[in-house]
Amino acid sequence: MDSADTDRAPAAATAPASSGRGTLALYGTFGCLGYLLTALGAVLPELREERGLPRAEAALYPSAFALGLVVVGLVGHRLAERLGRYALPTALTALVGGAALLAAGGGRLGTAAGALVLGLGGAGLVQLVPAALRAAHQGDGTIQIGQANAVSSAASVLSPVIIGVTLAHNLGWRAAFAIPPALLAVTILLPLTRTAAPSTNPTAPTVPNKPATPEGSPAPIINPTAAPTDPTVPAPAVPSDPAVPSGSAVSRGPAVPGDPAVPSGSVVSRGPAVLSVPVGDGVVGGWGVLWGFWGRWVDLVLAVGVEFCMVFWAADFLRSVKEFGAGTATTLSAAFVLGMAVGRAVAGPAVRFGGRPDRLLAFAALVGIGGFAILWTSPAPVAVAGLLVTGLGVALLYPVILGQALAAWESQPVRAAARCALASGVAIGVAPLALGTLADLTTLRAAVFVAPVLLVVLLVRCAWRLKASMRFPLSSTVAGR
Repeated sequence: MDSADTDRAPAAATAPASSGRGTLALYGTFGCLGYLLTALGAVLPELREERGLPRAEAALYPSAFALGLVVVGLVGHRLAERLGRYALPTALTALVGGAALLAAGGGRLGTAAGALVLGLGGAGLVQLVPAALRAAHQGDGTIQIGQANAVSSAASVLSPVIIGVTLAHNLGWRAAFAIPPALLAVTILLPLTRTAAPSTNPTAPTVPNKPATPEGSPAPIINPTAAPTDPTVPAPAVPSDPAVPSGSAVSRGPAVPGDPAVPSGSVVSRGPAVLSVPVGDGVVGGWGVLWGFWGRWVDLVLAVGVEFCMVFWAADFLRSVKEFGAGTATTLSAAFVLGMAVGRAVAGPAVRFGGRPDRLLAFAALVGIGGFAILWTSPAPVAVAGLLVTGLGVALLYPVILGQALAAWESQPVRAAARCALASGVAIGVAPLALGTLADLTTLRAAVFVAPVLLVVLLVRCAWRLKASMRFPLSSTVAGR
């Protein structure tokens, strides 16, 4: 993405929404996104079984979703300018329309197209909703963005439960996947047309309580899967955070589910997903700044990769390896995003009392590794507790790393946020696919080690930076490599 693209990322319009109904509608859009991000992972085992797909091919559906995020990251801001106040309804329609297309079962191509359209709509929402909330609340929507991500977080936990219940009663997954977000979308489409439209005002004021970022800058990917509920902490995402920067890829939130991990994670998300973490290292100029930023960029790929490996493959692991029934496995896979939701809810206090960012990241990675050890080695009931602990550890990684990345390149906040969004898109598109491919070559029980290996690599990088910063306190930005 070139500077011409990033420098014109859409900002919130100055006209506020006409009433609280518009704000509630915006919350609902994030609820739809969080629901569908984790739902996509919940239905992967069913899609694979129905069509006799290898896991590598089933993993292409999340990759198609990630491709949609990247496409919107590249051209979404231009499309938003053209659509004006209809941009939000269009993005929401694409989200639920993609879900309906995926559920309709139109063969492999139709399912992949549905996942792609779902990704396009989801990325559009993460790009537009934070800006619209800021516009509706006169430039400072920090609390409202946190509340929107809390809604997304709750929805991301709810979707595996609903789908699992329908599977347990032999009702299939399609209705539970597509109908709830579609019904919600129908009720909020009209209020969305009355919300503030995106604009390209590059001089809009910055949002308090986070690194100085022009109002027109991308909102880092929100992980819609699990977002902070502490209103003093800008929320991510998806799965998870399940947060996609405005004008770039997912965000998670999740984003994503997250927060989905989208992220989102946020997901992405995400900016709303940025925690005000202390910059743990000195700042050096020139190439040192870029080295520090790209080091954090690598960390972001690792963290989001872990998050979405678990979001997309937890249900299959519980079903195939721990031998839960289809409905039970899908329902219990919500333990991961529940752990992320709890972890990000306490992210603010954890950052305030956790000391140096790399020390906090190392601790979070260790918690995640410990949770995975419980998941992998324990019998079925205890394994679910391991999944919950893994979510608790992974929850802190995305927002802390994102805050450090943006702080490392604070002279170019728009460009930095866009590059961070690209990191999330790469991670969502590649890591779950790599896990699925490895599962076909070996077993799923062996392949899930992709997630803890990524955590170990992150842990080693944090330890290396901590050691380097003690030796050379003023060169830790370079140590970001």
